[in-house]
Amino acid sequence: MSAGELIPCRGIVGADWQPMNQQATPETLSGESDVLELGPSYWVVDFEVECPTREDFDTWSAFLARRGGAAVTFTAPRTFRKLPRDLLILSDSGVSLSAVNASGGTITLNGVGSGKAYAGDMVSYRTANNGYYIGQVQVDAAPSGGSITLSVWPEPMAKHATTPSPRRIEALGEFRLDGAPRWSGEWRRRGVRFTAKQVIR
Repeated sequence: MSAGELIPCRGIVGADWQPMNQQATPETLSGESDVLELGPSYWVVDFEVECPTREDFDTWSAFLARRGGAAVTFTAPRTFRKLPRDLLILSDSGVSLSAVNASGGTITLNGVGSGKAYAGDMVSYRTANNGYYIGQVQVDAAPSGGSITLSVWPEPMAKHATTPSPRRIEALGEFRLDGAPRWSGEWRRRGVRFTAKQVIR
């Protein structure tokens, strides 16, 4: 079984990405409340898959079995948001990640040419601990001299020392199963639903 295996693309009809914040908001007697950050923010994804053929069913059955419950992670793009909004961005070849500002919530990419970034675009890179950061651009941004600084959510993480491999096209996140997959064996609507929680490392 391989950690970080890419999720199958076939048959996905729903992939709802939910942003999650680890917070507590204790109220005071005055009715006010303070927001306490308890940990890093992350994504939870609810997948729905239809398996109209035996091959589809077997592909997904084997993939989910290889996860060993929550033991073995997998990678996935935001299925219905694989491409950035700027249609001039055709490749990530030559793009590098030059800076990560965790406290400021920004990352800086070099070698982006004239491609712009728009709020809602996804971006990812490999982290210092061989994980995957995947974030959403928060405000529109334009490059200057082939470099672009992006405001992103969740808060960015330290980049891999040698090969951060930033991606704007099919940005990848790392996930593990959260609970057991829910299979449907109906003759005309075979498929599976499952929830995955982002791995932060």
